[in-house]
Amino acid sequence: MKDKSRSTVEEYLIDSLARTGLRHVFGIQGDYVLGFYSRLCGSGLEVINTCDEQGAGFAADAYARVSGFGAVCVTYGVGGLKLANTTAQAFAERSPVLVISGAPGMAERRDDPLLHHKIRSFDTQLNVFREMTVAQAVIDDAATAADRIDGVIGAIGKTKRPGYIELPRDMVDMETQPTGSPDPEPPPPNRAILDEAISEVLDMLASSEKPVVIAGLEVHRYGLQPLLLDFLERSGIPFVTGVLSKSIFSEMHPQFMGVYAGGMSPDDVREAVEEADCVISVGPLITDLSTGMFTHKVDTGRSVVIAPEYIAVRNHFYPGTGMEHFLGALTETLPEREGKVGQPRAHAPETFLPQEGTKVTVDRLFACVDAFLDDDTTVIAEPGDALFGALDLRVHGMTEFLSPAYYASLGFSVPASIGVQLATPHRRPLVLTGDGSFQMTGMELSVSAQLGLNPIVVILNNGGYGTFRNIADGPFNDIPPWRYADVVKVIGRGEGYTVATEDELERAFLAARGNDYSPTVIDVRLEKRDFSARMRRLARELKKRVK
Repeated sequence: MKDKSRSTVEEYLIDSLARTGLRHVFGIQGDYVLGFYSRLCGSGLEVINTCDEQGAGFAADAYARVSGFGAVCVTYGVGGLKLANTTAQAFAERSPVLVISGAPGMAERRDDPLLHHKIRSFDTQLNVFREMTVAQAVIDDAATAADRIDGVIGAIGKTKRPGYIELPRDMVDMETQPTGSPDPEPPPPNRAILDEAISEVLDMLASSEKPVVIAGLEVHRYGLQPLLLDFLERSGIPFVTGVLSKSIFSEMHPQFMGVYAGGMSPDDVREAVEEADCVISVGPLITDLSTGMFTHKVDTGRSVVIAPEYIAVRNHFYPGTGMEHFLGALTETLPEREGKVGQPRAHAPETFLPQEGTKVTVDRLFACVDAFLDDDTTVIAEPGDALFGALDLRVHGMTEFLSPAYYASLGFSVPASIGVQLATPHRRPLVLTGDGSFQMTGMELSVSAQLGLNPIVVILNNGGYGTFRNIADGPFNDIPPWRYADVVKVIGRGEGYTVATEDELERAFLAARGNDYSPTVIDVRLEKRDFSARMRRLARELKKRVK
């Protein structure tokens, strides 16, 4: 009779995935992972095969961003290394994704044979992923397999960064058993240090007349929106978000002012932050693109930084006191303010009333998109003007705007729409992508069509890599012309529209709203050198760095 406390490696791994709340696993099979794939398909988890492994990685990344955990499963070498880019992005932007790679069996590795997909040694792929994951495990010993699986998944949960499990194919059916030794809980923060930091912040707030809060990316990654929102509403302090944290709260909130990105910001948003007498940054991730190439101007002498591992108040540093404990304790001791602080002025695109026969511009495109958004739309923006032009959209719901705005890998948005819609079926993805990035991964739309998903894909078609034309132009920025609206004919499902004027654009959006059963592609023909105001500001800074 089988010991019920024991299970096979594949059973334990699948059960561990299910315990995270995961419902879908993305990937492409291969002979080194076929055995595990067969069992995975027979489990309660749904396997989503994409056109390419990179598409699977981007889909899992987006799935993780909106649901809290994602997983991608591929074969060894040719499959695993295609995930290097997407896993690097997940690491850089704190996205909790588990990479599962099949591998040659341990018995097959004896005498170091030249097995297909092998590179330099059987450890090469593992060494690559050591550089871009927080925890790694090769399941080469059944006795320790369960604890190694727990260790990787636990590290992903704690750090909100990706992990890696390599599964030799002859280990799948081996029996394993956890030791039952959970990781010790971290000690609570030092109360004296916590109280001192709170007292200093309260003193700053009491003497401030123009405070502002910058809500950062890590608030979302650690699930602390309710805590921060409680603080904001109790204090009445207006807030901005960063590029990476756009839509951390509904942008219809009365205290929301806009997206701050240093010199790339609209004047009213920039002035609200840079002229504030107390700036509280919660969970910030300071990068070049998110700060307009480090053109942000916040004096540390009037700032508070609340990070996962420390608090900084003016020039004082309080280690070991993270966001969750500090936000909760600060809010409890916060006196309610009388009335509102300042008058938030959310920057937004101009009203869209289409002019018949008038050529579409980038600014008018985003005005149309803004008018189209509703409570059930998730915007996924590709790096470039699809992102920077979208920063002033008024996103209605919490965590309804996604973009790899730090790592900035092209090709994210179309496969990401698959992950978003599977993780949150009540939401409809609106993809904003350039024509260059669409050519990289746009055929993942066929997966959306097969699954009955209905993303709306808006292509900013300016005949090439417009972002780089703005910095250094040349034939390297040109791409082959596609009839993008006809892609739906290739995949056999969906509706496509080519638009060049404002009235055509509005009709295409209205038709897309009515098409709730399949993908819609809207090919927006733009002038080569038409850019949003934010993109032009960023390009000026980028040009200074190009030699």
